[in-house]
Amino acid sequence: MASVFARLARHSTPWCRPGHRLLHVGSEASETKTFGTEAVQSFVSLTGDANPIHTDKQAALASGFAAPILPGILVASLFPAIIGSSFPGTVYLSQSLRFRAPALVDQAVTATVTVRRVSGRRVTFATAAVLRDSGVVVVDGEALALLPERGQEGRPAEPAS
Repeated sequence: MASVFARLARHSTPWCRPGHRLLHVGSEASETKTFGTEAVQSFVSLTGDANPIHTDKQAALASGFAAPILPGILVASLFPAIIGSSFPGTVYLSQSLRFRAPALVDQAVTATVTVRRVSGRRVTFATAAVLRDSGVVVVDGEALALLPERGQEGRPAEPAS
């Protein structure tokens, strides 16, 4: 994923260099992904979320959907993926989510994270995932992340003594 954040991560710190703030309010990164049946089955296996509206067409129809829908949390998982890939070593502190509309299995979604606030190492992001074809918002919210300290990007924590 080529993003502004990935380019920023190569500088002296993940988010700024002397005299020039690289990560600023309005910076954003996006990723488009299509989750198919196999991804949904993997999600079900990993989480135990066996709600049939995600895997069974008849159950989805009975619940008012045209076809099986993606688990909302599966779509929302794109937000920490974008942030964590852009800044290895980032600690995801919190995420609020509002599920606005369904996305069907095999329907492409575009997730975007946009910097709202930067306070030292803490960065607040607006998060939104939309259907690629229509722009309908599937899920949105806000994330708070703690960027790694300078020189610690992507390094594992030291073992406790």
